[in-house]
Amino acid sequence: MPDLRKQYGRLKGMERTIFSQHYVREEMVKDYNKIVKEISVIVDENQDTFIISSSCLYKSAGRLGLVCSSESFKEKLLQLIYYLEYGYNVSEKVLEIGSIYNSILDEELKARCSDILTSPSNFDRVINQATLVLEDRIRKKAKLDSNYIGTHLVNTAINPDLDKSIIKISDVKEEHEGISYICRGLMQAFRNPTHHRISDFSREEALKVCAFIDNILQILEDAK
Repeated sequence: MPDLRKQYGRLKGMERTIFSQHYVREEMVKDYNKIVKEISVIVDENQDTFIISSSCLYKSAGRLGLVCSSESFKEKLLQLIYYLEYGYNVSEKVLEIGSIYNSILDEELKARCSDILTSPSNFDRVINQATLVLEDRIRKKAKLDSNYIGTHLVNTAINPDLDKSIIKISDVKEEHEGISYICRGLMQAFRNPTHHRISDFSREEALKVCAFIDNILQILEDAK
């Protein structure tokens, strides 16, 4: 629906415009409501639930006339944007996100990643959850207690030296060693930072990390 993509583009433009504003002028509210009506015609569905009511407008202290708080405006605007993204796939990123998410096979990991589809931000917490799943799976496979965490857990359970390792990934030394270093790297690069500080990841980046961890979980499943 090319016409729908055009309206979606206008909405994304509004989102950028009001990013740091405390209020939105009446003219933009009217323009937004007009877009909602145009979208209703395009998709042949009543979209009045996204309309911003005139009761949200109030007289500004300056000479701007009637205005609407940016929070009230954004609440409706973001609802409509996400509705179009996930209901009509108007964003190419949504298709990529869906493909990555659907590629995850581990049910526990998938369940812990599911809220990333609707969350507007804070995607580092999903990576945090994914590394916790990996950590827990290694611990259970090696039959170790909760005192073993992070790199200490990996060094004990999947030691690069096959003779010292509780879990054997492969009889091929190099393959076992490689997965050992990957697991240790995941703990150092993703588990530790997301446990101790806020990290800035996009939705796509977070899901790609989760999908990679999913591959490691499948390898662990087949390990001895």
